Amino acid sequence: MLEDNYVSNFWRSHNFRLEPWGNDYEPPIQISEELSLSESDVNPIVETDNWDCFESSQARSLPNHLIFIDGRRRLDAALVGGDGNTITYGVFGTIAVGAVVVDRTIPKASCIEIDVRRVLGFGGEQDAVSTPIPCPLGSKAELLYTAIKSNQPNTPEARGAIVQNAMLAAEEQLVSKVNVKNADTLVIRDGALRYESPTSTLGYIKTMHKQYLSENYAALLWKLLPGQRTPIFHIKDRSQYSWYLKSGDSQHSAQQLGYHDLHGIVRLELSSKIDIETAKEIANQTCYLIPYYASHPSRDPRAPQNLAPVSALERELGRRMGNAILIKRRLQCFLASFGGNK
Repeated sequence: MLEDNYVSNFWRSHNFRLEPWGNDYEPPIQISEELSLSESDVNPIVETDNWDCFESSQARSLPNHLIFIDGRRRLDAALVGGDGNTITYGVFGTIAVGAVVVDRTIPKASCIEIDVRRVLGFGGEQDAVSTPIPCPLGSKAELLYTAIKSNQPNTPEARGAIVQNAMLAAEEQLVSKVNVKNADTLVIRDGALRYESPTSTLGYIKTMHKQYLSENYAALLWKLLPGQRTPIFHIKDRSQYSWYLKSGDSQHSAQQLGYHDLHGIVRLELSSKIDIETAKEIANQTCYLIPYYASHPSRDPRAPQNLAPVSALERELGRRMGNAILIKRRLQCFLASFGGNK
């Protein structure tokens, strides 16, 4: 009985709760003290200094068209090369980017602008060369891996960074291509905005890597209900407006599921080059739009943070990237055709 009481007291006294996303994904909260920003890096009172009882206004209108942009990446094969005592790390990779256009007046959604590319890169000063992979007998599907110039150090971690940067660059090209300044259309990019992103694009971040708010302001995050947001704050070094929002619906509360109270929190970004009144209107629009397009726990293990249109786009991009096992087998055959080491 004494041991049972000890265990019960432990769980009562320690506020441990479940991580909803499961072990197959990076956890949505990965904040360390070293990555915390100081208060001088953020101005939390660009919209209001009253964070204790902030209530966002309803949006005056909602855009009829939404464009969701996302990308996927895959390391098809890791490479190790060497000359004497020198080892060089490289990678064959596949990236895919695309967009989902949602017409809210019909309603209807469709995938557009899907682009699949194969890339080849090395760490260090090693240049890559564009390489076609021969097709097997009976097939006409050639794989062409385009060489990309990398500024990554010669480490095993360079492989992931090379493919990741190639995907982000392709996403940025797509964002610029579909840049819409029509007030009736909102472009939402899955992920943080880049410095060169158009001012009209909304960045959607579903994982927390940095603590942008001091404890006094961050306390509001634990109290938000689905559809509520924090006031807008200004991230000075990135020239971005930002705010946190609670996604999901009240039928799947964190308390009922044994999850921590930050479950469903996402962060939105918008260029601070636009005026604050426009930013407030878009922030108010997200209080309705983000929970409305949130994924459901029965369909997506990253619900509600992973948006349903983005989830559908991810599946389509994965399909267009090709079968990973077959592609790796072709790469193995290609490399094996050069024989063993001298």
